[in-house]
Amino acid sequence: MYTVDLLAVGRGREVVEAALEYVGGLGYRVLGSTTDEEALSILGRERIRLLVIGGGVETESRKVLTAAAQEHGATVLRAERAGRGIEQYLAEEVVPALSE
Repeated sequence: MYTVDLLAVGRGREVVEAALEYVGGLGYRVLGSTTDEEALSILGRERIRLLVIGGGVETESRKVLTAAAQEHGATVLRAERAGRGIEQYLAEEVVPALSE
């Protein structure tokens, strides 16, 4: 069983917090991080269902986080908001992935 439904990793604290508030408000178990070190620590100690990596996360960091998530059995989504607001993106992309 997963201990956390969503781990959101991004470089902007306010965007990560908005994601946690929105998805957590729907009843999902959520954690977030703005640093690779913290995110890797969470991936190592929790069973994460879905890792969402924000668009501002650097390429090398994406690779490291993606590899760690896949090693631990988590699904990985690369956030591509494409001009959408954070809540619209979450409603259209993240929540459906959590509902699968």
